[in-house]
Amino acid sequence: MAATTAGRIDYYAHSLYPNTSTTTKPVHVTGEVLAGFPSRYEGERVWTGSKWLDPSLEQSYIVAIDNGDLLEIENALRHFQGLSVPPGLLSRDTFPLSEGLSGRLRHVAEDCYNGRGFAIVRGIPPDRFTDEENVLIFGGISSYIAPTRGFQDVHRELVTCHVLSEDMRPGSKEQNLRPAFTNGQLAFHTDVGDILALHTLGVSDTGGETMITSACQIYNEMAATRPDLIQELAQNWAFFHSQDYYTDGTPLLTNAPGDKLVFQFSRLPITGFRSQGANPSLPPPTEKRLEAMAKVEELAWRHAFPLPREPGDMAYINNLCLVHARSAFDVDDDGNPLPSKRHLVKLMLQDPELAWDLPEHLGWYLDRVYGPNRADGSRTEKWQLSVRDESLPDGRIWAGSGALSNG
Repeated sequence: MAATTAGRIDYYAHSLYPNTSTTTKPVHVTGEVLAGFPSRYEGERVWTGSKWLDPSLEQSYIVAIDNGDLLEIENALRHFQGLSVPPGLLSRDTFPLSEGLSGRLRHVAEDCYNGRGFAIVRGIPPDRFTDEENVLIFGGISSYIAPTRGFQDVHRELVTCHVLSEDMRPGSKEQNLRPAFTNGQLAFHTDVGDILALHTLGVSDTGGETMITSACQIYNEMAATRPDLIQELAQNWAFFHSQDYYTDGTPLLTNAPGDKLVFQFSRLPITGFRSQGANPSLPPPTEKRLEAMAKVEELAWRHAFPLPREPGDMAYINNLCLVHARSAFDVDDDGNPLPSKRHLVKLMLQDPELAWDLPEHLGWYLDRVYGPNRADGSRTEKWQLSVRDESLPDGRIWAGSGALSNG
């Protein structure tokens, strides 16, 4: 039987099925593992986390901002503020940077789309600026990496999401929190967008690492040892967890042109979380599906890389071919939440010049996140520059209220 809590599958269970350890005997199939897929993926997007633990490789994925760059960024901020326009107009034109710095930032987009899949911009101290200015700088820097911003709420308005724990907020137990807005661990998953961008404004005292794993590495290992589970993942799954929005199902695995693996996955719709059960419109999972989910989690943790983190870091992660998770943070010996300074701001980005050619069955995703949101076919953005703004629904002070988060 699967691990359960009060009769339900437990979101936190490392194994959802009894026979998913690495000692499971390999399963062999004749012919292709999946039609239209390679037998294994090659290239920079295939890696294990142990590789990146080598300190000598940090310079390959960290873009260091020096004092000259910092002055340039501050001047760009002041220029934007002087325009007296809304944050939705942040762009390369309204946040002007030199050709040298902008070229280094453009290379981040190349790394995300065509390289290892992630990069970090480091060296902008958040205590030098106000909360609002930090978010504007994040948006300005990000416009050079991937200029199109995705909607992150069910109303298709907000492009910013402040990721903090609401565990200690009065009334939180009645608000059906998503895991991302607690102190707890996040299972490996993907969100909704091409590039997940995370700006670290506050760091937890303990834990709270963002973990990333190559989906190509997971695929290669499963294709070699458990191709039957790869075939299960290629079936239609409804993987968005929201009472407001979900799809009838799309394959979790897609081979985009150029042998680019697209893996979109979350266990949340099937397990539910805390007092909120699984989406009742979804059929109960088969044992094979539970086994596939558990194997993904097992391999993802085995090959995970904990992203280095310092206040001010801006991490850019390919959300199509990397999965991410989070370790629990700032909890007592019994696992109860403690006050925490951990504070991330999230953007979901796309670069139209480098974006992958996604198949038709993911067209809804492109429209939902990056398409127009007004009747006349135009697009308008709502930004939350500070968590002091309590104008969001249900009295929430950040985007946990209506976020389309799979975490």
